Amino acid sequence: MKVDLNELAAAMAQSDVRQGYVDIARGKVILMQDDMGEEDALNHAFDIEEDWEHYLPLPNVIDECEHEMMQAFAASREREDVRERLEDILAGAGAAARFHRQVRHLLLQPAWEAYKRAYLREVARDWCEENHIAYEADEAAKQGETKKF
Repeated sequence: MKVDLNELAAAMAQSDVRQGYVDIARGKVILMQDDMGEEDALNHAFDIEEDWEHYLPLPNVIDECEHEMMQAFAASREREDVRERLEDILAGAGAAARFHRQVRHLLLQPAWEAYKRAYLREVARDWCEENHIAYEADEAAKQGETKKF
């Protein structure tokens, strides 16, 4: 079975707040839900534990890559003043919050979201290849990607 690369990238976008897995036998991406009751969450965990060889946990991509992703986005800006402004705010504590405020202020939110989606698709593709997991990619999404990372 093949994993849907878009679904995997979307799960990785939430990896800092939700644990996710790939069911390698069925090619399904599974996310722990916020609204799961304690009993449901325990049953879900037991199901995974009983059949652990079919589940591969997703890495916490956001905590691992967010700063690098923001730096790459800043460096990809064509206008020098915008690029420098974004690069300057990425130093020190609170950089992520400052970055997101600046992105909104500079009206770059759609560009940032598109960049982040493409970046996470690339991370998802690399992760699948590293773990020998077959994947399928939406052709329209593949054509819209640019490798600036």
